Amino acid sequence: MFNSSPAALLALALLVGATATAQPRAVPCETGTRRIELKTEPTGEVPELCIGPELSTVFLFYGAELLSHGVAVDGRERFTVVEVSNTVLRLVPSGRVTPGERFRLMVRFKDEEAPASAAFWLVVSPGQVEPLVEVYREKRTLESYQQEVQEKDTQLHQCQEDNKSLLAEKDSPGRLTGLVATGLMNEEGIARKHISLSIGMHPGNAAEVVRAYSYRSNRTVAVMMWLDGITRTQPLRVVRAELVGPGRRPLRVYPPWQAEPLSYDVKDRRVVIEADATEAESRGSFTLKLWDAGGTRSIIVTGVTFP
Repeated sequence: MFNSSPAALLALALLVGATATAQPRAVPCETGTRRIELKTEPTGEVPELCIGPELSTVFLFYGAELLSHGVAVDGRERFTVVEVSNTVLRLVPSGRVTPGERFRLMVRFKDEEAPASAAFWLVVSPGQVEPLVEVYREKRTLESYQQEVQEKDTQLHQCQEDNKSLLAEKDSPGRLTGLVATGLMNEEGIARKHISLSIGMHPGNAAEVVRAYSYRSNRTVAVMMWLDGITRTQPLRVVRAELVGPGRRPLRVYPPWQAEPLSYDVKDRRVVIEADATEAESRGSFTLKLWDAGGTRSIIVTGVTFP
């Protein structure tokens, strides 16, 4: 059915998608630790936090202990986990929450210090989640500020490296010559692994994965999948992806490349997801999640491994 080898198809997909990745990637939610300071006098402002289906968000409270029965979240039945200890709150929304949904979280503290309670808006955001939230009921320490500055410096350095990489790809000669010239491929080519039989799929997926390969270059990993199983509905265009590994550790994912929107009569049904990762960073089993533009249709694939 497919005349070209998967390795050649991947090289072509990466080259065709190079110009698409040369756009700044918007990050609507905090990618590192979110820090919130509670004021003694209420301001009326309620912080908004990003949560994701079946993804964990942990709150750490400093300067206060939580009442065990003082935690209330709207739509409690739509959360599979709500764990409360003295200073830690862990939430995991179910897979039934939908992008754009908002849940109000209220917590109350044990002592009589001010403020006696705090409120947060939990907003379902496709492809993004804030995994760790530090809430300070006291003045933050110097070490906390220094850590935040270090995290911002790390993010800035990563953005600078991404920019250098994109500029190098833009000025490269393209085709296989471009892969070698930019250092993405060594003398042995790109390592490939057939993962069609080892992956698992979510029962609510918008499309079926009928064939899949994973790849590794010198600086990135990629997954190429052939999709099927869509009926005469609106064509499916994948616009956002997430690769999460052991310990809920996400990789830095580029915008997905898709040959053309998936519909019942389309011939080229490939989609490629590429992420920055060294060999050490891509060890273990990963969960791949894809979303359409509205975030209402998704494809979740578990058990993704790389060569």
